[in-house]
Amino acid sequence: MKRQKNQAKKEEKKAAKSQEKPQSALLMLGIRLVACLLVCGFGLIAGASDSFHSEVERKTSIFLRLPIFFVTQGLLNDLFLGLGLQLARRICGDPGDLPWDPLKEEVIHHDSRITWPAIELPKELQPYKSRVGQPFFLNHVTGRQRCKDACMRCGMGVGALLGVWFMCVSLDRRSLSSLGFTLDMPFFSEASMGFAVGVFIVAFMFAIELLNGWVIFIQFFEVFDQSENFWICIFWDVVFHLNVAINEELPVRGWLLYNLAEAGVAYFQLSAMHAFVMAMVLESVVFVAMHLPSPGGTKPLSMLNLFVGGLAGGLNVLLTSGRLGFALGWHFGWNISMGNVFGRSTSGIPISEQHTANSATSRLVFLELVFGPHSSQWSLTLRRRITMVASSGLRAA
Repeated sequence: MKRQKNQAKKEEKKAAKSQEKPQSALLMLGIRLVACLLVCGFGLIAGASDSFHSEVERKTSIFLRLPIFFVTQGLLNDLFLGLGLQLARRICGDPGDLPWDPLKEEVIHHDSRITWPAIELPKELQPYKSRVGQPFFLNHVTGRQRCKDACMRCGMGVGALLGVWFMCVSLDRRSLSSLGFTLDMPFFSEASMGFAVGVFIVAFMFAIELLNGWVIFIQFFEVFDQSENFWICIFWDVVFHLNVAINEELPVRGWLLYNLAEAGVAYFQLSAMHAFVMAMVLESVVFVAMHLPSPGGTKPLSMLNLFVGGLAGGLNVLLTSGRLGFALGWHFGWNISMGNVFGRSTSGIPISEQHTANSATSRLVFLELVFGPHSSQWSLTLRRRITMVASSGLRAA
């Protein structure tokens, strides 16, 4: 009898919580909006006040603008991520009484219910199949999950864009285009070139692995959930990776890189080139920190590869006269081709489909683990050199 009463109380509490969810979602949205408005309001006041003005910079001091930048990026990314999630839930037909924040199952990196590969493995891969966990170190999810990932990342892209725009107009007294986000013909031309270079680097790495027998081809055009459409799945991955490029390149290789370089000239009397190199090193450290939550992102070799990638991204900006087009195209080309075209892991980002399904047979490739070639030693020099040569060629042209 006592157990029945306890069970009834639990059911009542659960029902009460369920009824409160829509209200709590609105409350969480309200809290985030208020936080964003407060920080932006403080930024506007600081930008108009002489108290925070730097004589050497001739604008609000970098020592105030820098923390405001990180806080606004965090708050706006979080706000629009939540809005993107609500949109994704509507697209996926989820119930309307879910909380504002993502549920645990909405932020998974790997769905263990998906059996991969679905077809019979070649004999070279049979010994690996019995390994516990993820024997092939690839993160697989459904297209439904990638729809949510894409919408959340799209929200983060909007948040990053608005955050950088706010910093430009309120504290920097400059236009967004002054950071290299020009959206003119040279910008799109260089973005196309950067995309081609990013795809070429990954294709070259994959060709080396394939020709040496380090990976084994399995099949073309694979969808992990057979009930889903391949082209719809790839659409969501394209949306996801486009917004990854915007979400990372515009704040880091745009606002942060430019403002740190200008601060180096103003405060330390460095030459423009030395200040830019200093800024490249610092933004690369931030780039590494952004990827630490990714699966395998804390491994030393992963961090070293990301640091070199950050330097290469900064170099792309330098050698394209300060425009962001090449860096954005390169970032998108690398990510979309690595995971969705050639079937390799991209910073542990999950995929729901791939044009070329394959798996590793060599310990050299297995050392990439779930983070992908970003954590392999042999790819470290390859990516850096090809990107630098391509960027130099673009500048000479």
